[in-house]
Amino acid sequence: MAADVADVILIGGGYAGLSLAYQLARRGADVLLIEARSLGSGTSGASAGRAQVSESHRGSHMDVVLAGLARLDSLEAELDCGFEWRRLGNLMLIERDEHWQWWSDQVDYLQSRQVPAQMLDTVALGEAEPLLDARRFRGAAWCLEGHLNPLKFCQAWARGARRHGARLLANTPVTGFEVTGDRVVAVQTPSGRFAAKWVVVTAGAWTGQVLRLAGTNLPVRFTHAEAIISEPLPPVLHNHVGLADFYETIHNQSQAVSVGVAQQQCGTLLITEAVEMSPAIHRANSAWGVPGIARDLLALFPTLANVRIVRSWAAPSPFLPDEQPAIGWVPGRTNLFVATCFHLTITTIPVLSDWMAGMILGDPAPPLLAEFDPARFQFGNGKE
Repeated sequence: MAADVADVILIGGGYAGLSLAYQLARRGADVLLIEARSLGSGTSGASAGRAQVSESHRGSHMDVVLAGLARLDSLEAELDCGFEWRRLGNLMLIERDEHWQWWSDQVDYLQSRQVPAQMLDTVALGEAEPLLDARRFRGAAWCLEGHLNPLKFCQAWARGARRHGARLLANTPVTGFEVTGDRVVAVQTPSGRFAAKWVVVTAGAWTGQVLRLAGTNLPVRFTHAEAIISEPLPPVLHNHVGLADFYETIHNQSQAVSVGVAQQQCGTLLITEAVEMSPAIHRANSAWGVPGIARDLLALFPTLANVRIVRSWAAPSPFLPDEQPAIGWVPGRTNLFVATCFHLTITTIPVLSDWMAGMILGDPAPPLLAEFDPARFQFGNGKE
């Protein structure tokens, strides 16, 4: 059977797939993106919208973060589509002395990189967020970051990709691959068979499942995260507010709540997150997650007790065993590329997608991407 042919097939319509579609298409590649559901319907569209800087690793990773942050400042104009981008402060609330020391060191580093950041004592914290009950906290680490609307961010990349000729095929699950020797020669879907010079899997938590269809494997794992969204409110928050021990909390328990909250431009509060380890991907809210988020939010902001919650969501959050991304060519498949499990995705994806597009089309890989080479994992025959 004849196949629809493209230069590059992208599988997955979240931040990575859509930004890559844009970067490849603007370089002149014939691009087809295939998404099993609607664009941005997975983890990307369910994110908190925070362009993180505070938790950046030092060295070259910070270089990418700062370049990505600068790119975000002009990206709405470049893509000709707004996504509610704004610079927004982030407050990491600190209870324990050891966290105060760690964040003091991190703030010193951020300042050395010309990132606006400072440590706030309890009095200054109360002035920064008047509705916050700051009595249990020693203070906070503040850093100027950014914030956007996650779904509109996906839509903006999609608009830019289409403007350069990319085809975006939604509601089309990949059902199989045709592999000849060490090459993927076609992608099978209910809508037809598609062939390409290069195939790129950017399917987030579903990446492992997709790769197994191609007879290979990557040990993608995932947590299950839940969040809630309030009714629109007048301005009540001035920063994104989260807990300094967020990663420590969610990594050390099978079920955990660590609250982070920001007010969106429309006035709603986006409140994250309840997290649990999950053996399977699903989108259901648990009996404990939403009540746990509400309980912990009210411990921070008691005056929000009468605010109505209008929506909740649940989505998988992918990671690899070493908690680093996988970016590069899949061992054993010469034309199969994978990009998944990013760190600080919103902030870094404008830069990483540009680099990845060049790499797919034959440019030398930037040295930083070498540490994310998928070959660091043992690839088998697609079976767990």
